[in-house]
Amino acid sequence: MKKITVEMIQKTAFQFLIDYTNLNEQSPGFGLTVDHSKRAELASIASTGFMLSALVIGAQYQYISKDKALDIARRTLKTLAQVVPHYHGFFPHFLDIETGQRHKKCEYSTIDTALALCGVMTADEYFQDEGLSADAKLILERVDWSILFHDKDGKKLLYMAYNPDKGGDYVERKPGFIHQWDMFAEQLMMYLMIAGSKHQDVALELYHGFDRKIGEYHNQKYIYSPGNSLFVYQFPLAWLDLRSIVDDQGINWFENARKATEAHHQAAVDHKHLYRTFSDQVFGFSASDTPKGYRVYGGLPNTMGKLDTDGTIAPFAAIGSLPMTPKLSLNAIEAMSKIEGLWGPYGFYDAFNLEDETPWISQRYYAINKGLELLMTNAYLSGDVHRYFMNHEIVIKGLEVLKWQKK
Repeated sequence: MKKITVEMIQKTAFQFLIDYTNLNEQSPGFGLTVDHSKRAELASIASTGFMLSALVIGAQYQYISKDKALDIARRTLKTLAQVVPHYHGFFPHFLDIETGQRHKKCEYSTIDTALALCGVMTADEYFQDEGLSADAKLILERVDWSILFHDKDGKKLLYMAYNPDKGGDYVERKPGFIHQWDMFAEQLMMYLMIAGSKHQDVALELYHGFDRKIGEYHNQKYIYSPGNSLFVYQFPLAWLDLRSIVDDQGINWFENARKATEAHHQAAVDHKHLYRTFSDQVFGFSASDTPKGYRVYGGLPNTMGKLDTDGTIAPFAAIGSLPMTPKLSLNAIEAMSKIEGLWGPYGFYDAFNLEDETPWISQRYYAINKGLELLMTNAYLSGDVHRYFMNHEIVIKGLEVLKWQKK
């Protein structure tokens, strides 16, 4: 097999996001991107945010003409502004890819909306198009973050989601707001968005509200999320270039993600005698397809006190840390490229598991996982998305309000 390069991963991920986006100009759902490749009728609002960011990379690398990319971006923002339903600006997690309407009783999700908004902001800053910017402004300004604000145990927090329907997704008792961001996870970009909006007066208090649990694994001491799935460290950094930025408490989230990745790698090395999928090179505990369906696995430390895995490895997890741990990630890419059947038409499949005599390799692609691959390979190669996103006025203002500064 020919050598798999980082740019090959970038290009195949870009092509997946374009090929699995509704580009039918007569469809109300134009611009919406699938959740995964085995269910073409179901779109994810987060996937759409990755696709909008992909247009910037595609235009920069001439995978697509800039005029074509702009046309797709314009039409997609029109869909988000005028077709997709929202609750105070927050989008449903899943949508019908043709109609653009909410899928069944899924939740209005804060994190999936935030990922979509990251794409909106990236496209807005890159294309500098009057019509596109008008729709971007509408989409961004109608998000009413204040409906999520609440106090708990003396701290100001954000709710995670909203679902008005009895029996709806994540509704346990009565419909309404669901859980809260009281822990460190993938929500960092939300605080910058809040700080860059009309709610800047409470942004710093909200940012200080979530717990920062410090754990240690093999001399890697870092702030970890409860389940310690690798994607939570990576998703915000797909857009936020925080390599040289510290917050008002001296935390550098890029460095924290580097330590988390190194701890994940070491956990794989330490457990390779138990799981033959693992090796000195292959690692990646994240949220992915598995032999038993979609699962969220994590590294160490975590709140369970043990490695949470069935031996499944997600290629995008190692690739998603390319900017933080280039040597570890490149070694993983080289090792995974030798696994027969793992590389498909759009790059590495979502996951693999070699625990049984017959190796299991997923035959599906999850769009947000391909999106993370795309943005992190781009961050490693040229930093196009980072450059434009960090130059958006909301981010510039948010950094100032949150007192995040260059170290």
